[in-house]
Amino acid sequence: MIEIFCQKRGNALHPASLEYSEALKAYKDNQILKCVVSGTRKPRSVLQNKWLHAMFRHVASNTEDMDWDTPEKVKRNIKMKMKFFKDEVTVAGNKVYFELRSFAFDQMEHNEANVRYEDAKNLCAKFLGVEPQILEANAQKEDT
Repeated sequence: MIEIFCQKRGNALHPASLEYSEALKAYKDNQILKCVVSGTRKPRSVLQNKWLHAMFRHVASNTEDMDWDTPEKVKRNIKMKMKFFKDEVTVAGNKVYFELRSFAFDQMEHNEANVRYEDAKNLCAKFLGVEPQILEANAQKEDT
C-alpha cells in the first residue's frame, strides 16, 4: 500500500506532484484501486502555491516591462491589483501605508486560496494577453 496525494479537478483525481505520478506506476493501467479519500490542506496548498509562483516566473520571463520583469515585482503588482491588503494600516505623518497579505498556504483557508489563486492566474494571463488555461499549462511545464 502506498499513500498518494491527489488533487480533484472536475470529477477526476490527479496526482499532486510528479513524485506521486511516479508512485502510481507501481499499478497497471486501468487497474481498479481502493482509495480512502479525505481532505487535507498542506499538499493541495503547497502545490497550488508552487504553480502560482511558477506563473509569476513565467510572466516575468515573458515581458520587457521593467515593472513586471522579476517574479517579486509580478507578485507585488498582482497583489496590488487584487487589493490583497492586510486589515491593519500604518500611518506615518500624513501618509497611509497598506501592507500586502501573503499567498502562503497557512495564511488562507481552502476556499479563499482557490479564489485568490484563480484571480491571480486571471490577472497574470490578462497581463500577458493569453488564456488563463494556457498560462497555467505553460507554468506547470516550466516547473517540471
